[in-house]
Amino acid sequence: MTNVNLPHLLAKKIGLDRRGVVYGLQLAFSAWLAFAIASFLHIPNPFWAAMPVFVVAQATRGLAFERGLYRVVGTALGALAGFGMIHFIQDAPYAALLMLALWVAVFAALTHLLYGVHSYAALMAGITAVVVVIPCMFAPEHYMQLALARVECTFIGVIMITLSSALLTPNADRDRFYLSVCEVAASACYLMGTTLKGVTKDGAGQEAEILQKISRLEASALAIMAGSRTAAKHKRVINAMIVSTIGLLATSRRLHTHNRPGQPIAPELGNLLLAISALTKEDAQQILSTQHMAEALALAQATDADLAQHLQRLLRGAKWLLTADQESARFVFRADAPMLAPATNWGLARQTGLLCGLITLVSASLAYVGGSFIGEMTALATAMFSLVLGSMIKPQIVAPFLLKGIIVGSIVAIGYRLAIFPHIHSTGLVVASILPFLLVGGMARASTMFAFPALDACMAFLLGSQAMLPARVVTAMDVVAESGSMIVAACIVAGGFILLPRRSDRHVHEATQTINRDLFRLINNSDRLGTEQWMARSVRQTLRLTSHLAQSSQRNSLAPAHLISALNFGYSIAQLHSLQEGWTPQTHAILQDLNAQLNTFTDEPNTLAATLMQYGRDVQQSEVAAALWSASEALVAGRDFFAYRPGISPNQS
Repeated sequence: MTNVNLPHLLAKKIGLDRRGVVYGLQLAFSAWLAFAIASFLHIPNPFWAAMPVFVVAQATRGLAFERGLYRVVGTALGALAGFGMIHFIQDAPYAALLMLALWVAVFAALTHLLYGVHSYAALMAGITAVVVVIPCMFAPEHYMQLALARVECTFIGVIMITLSSALLTPNADRDRFYLSVCEVAASACYLMGTTLKGVTKDGAGQEAEILQKISRLEASALAIMAGSRTAAKHKRVINAMIVSTIGLLATSRRLHTHNRPGQPIAPELGNLLLAISALTKEDAQQILSTQHMAEALALAQATDADLAQHLQRLLRGAKWLLTADQESARFVFRADAPMLAPATNWGLARQTGLLCGLITLVSASLAYVGGSFIGEMTALATAMFSLVLGSMIKPQIVAPFLLKGIIVGSIVAIGYRLAIFPHIHSTGLVVASILPFLLVGGMARASTMFAFPALDACMAFLLGSQAMLPARVVTAMDVVAESGSMIVAACIVAGGFILLPRRSDRHVHEATQTINRDLFRLINNSDRLGTEQWMARSVRQTLRLTSHLAQSSQRNSLAPAHLISALNFGYSIAQLHSLQEGWTPQTHAILQDLNAQLNTFTDEPNTLAATLMQYGRDVQQSEVAAALWSASEALVAGRDFFAYRPGISPNQS
C-alpha cells in the first residue's frame, strides 16, 4: 500500500467520493465565512452564524433554497415573539417563561401539522424564541442586542450557504422522478390488466409493492420538488396521480370478485392496459397517443365508470409529465382534479406540543432559579433538543446519532477552549483557529459514515467553543461544566426518546381510527364530507399506514389488501348515497334502516356483510343491488381492518 493511495482509501472507507469532498469543502468554507463576517462585524456570539450553514445545506439546490427561506421566516417570527416575552422578564419572569413554554408547545405541534419544508419554519420559530428568551433571563439589560444578534447571525449564515448552493449544489433530477411516478402508475395498470383478463397472480403482493413505492415516492417528493414554482404545478399533478393510482388498485380488487372461470371481464381492455404498463419515456408518445388513449378509455367506460375516471387521470397525467402535452395539461389542471390530503398528524402534534412545552418550562425555570451560565446552557440545549427530536416521526432512530454527535462535539469544544483559545488575542486569530475544526466537520458531514452524528457534533462544538472576543473569564472547571451541560441535556432528551420510543403500532392505530372515523362521517353524511374529500383523506392515511406497518408488530394483522378493501367500502357507501334519490318505494322499504346497519361495520363486519348481501338479493334495482354487493364484498375482504384493535390478532377479534 503506497502513501499516495492512503487518502483515497481512507475517503472511500468513510464514504467520501469526489462530489462528497466538494460538498464538505462547501460546508466548511461557507460556515467559516459566515463566522468570519459575524466576528469582524463584532456581532455577539458570532458562532451562531456558522450553525445555519450545516443545517440549511442540502443535497439539492431547490431544497437548500427553501430551507434557507423558511429558516429566515421562522427565525424572524421567533425573534419577534421573543422580543415581546422578554419585556416581562424583569417584572414577571415566570410569566415570561410560561409564555415561552406555550409558544414552544404551539410551534412544536405545528411541525406535525404543516406540510413539508413549511414545518421547518415552525421548528425555527420555536428554537429562536428559546434562544432569545433564555439568555435574556441572565442579562435582561442586553436583551435587544442579544436578540438582534441571533437574527443577524442567521441571515449571514443563510446568505452564505445560499450563495454557495447556487454555485455548487446540483439541481434535483426531476425528470427521473417523474418517470418513477409514471412507472408506478404503469404497475397499477398492469395489475388491472391481469384482473380484467382473469389471470391475476399474487394481487395482494403487487398491491403491497405498489403502495410501498408510492409511499417512498411521496416522501422523496418533498426534496425533489422543492424550490421551483413549475415543480409545484407538477406536484399537484403527481398528487392527483397518486390518488388515482390507489383508486385503480381499489377498483382492480373490486372487479376481481366479478371474474368467473373462463369468463374474463374485459380481455381486450386488459391487453391494452398490459401494453400501457410497458411505458418508458422513449415510447411515451406512441403508447400514450391520442388514438390508443381514446380506445382504452372507451373500453374502460363500457366496463366500469370508476375505472375510466382513474385511468383517464393516470394516462393524461403521465402524458403531461413525460411529453408536456398541452391537451393533457388542460385536463390535469382542472379544478376537479383529486387532491391528496396534507400529511397532518393531530395525535402526534398534541403529544409533541405538550412534551416540548413542559420540558422548556421545567428546564428554563430551574435555570432561572440556579442563576448560572451552566444552567442557561443546559436549559437551552434541553429545549432545543426536545424541539428537534420531537419534530420527527420516529426520533428514536435519530436520537443515538444526536447523542454521539453532542458528546464528540462537546469534548472537542473543551479541548479547543482549554488548549487553543487561551493563546488567541485577536479576532483574526479566532477566525483562523476555527477553520481546521470546520474543515473536519464539513468532511464528516459529507461522508456517508458520519453524516448524521457530524451535524450535531458541529452544532455542539460551535456552541461550546464560545469562540468570540472579548472572551468570558472562566476556569477550566467552568469550561468542562458548560460543555458537559450539553451532554447532560442530550442524555436526558435523547435517552428519553430511546428508552420510550414512539411506537409504529400507535401510528397504525391512529391511522385506522382516522379512516374508520371518516367512514362513519361518510355513512351519516356528517359535516358534508364529500366523496372527493373522503378519498383524499383516506389515501393519505393509507400511505401513512403503509409506511408504519413495515416496522409494526401488527403487520401480520393488517395487509395492503385490507386497506384497499376499506377504500372500496367507502366507495360503495358513496355510490349508495348518490343513488338514493332514485330509490323506488320498495327499495326505501327494504333499506329503511341501512344507515343504522352500516354504522356497525367496526363491530360486526361479517354480520353486516351478510345483511348487505341479503339486501342485495331483495332489492330489484340493479345499480343499488350492485353497490350493496360491492359493500358486502369489501367488508368480507377487509374485516380484519374494520375490526382491528391494537394488540389483538384477527382470530381474537
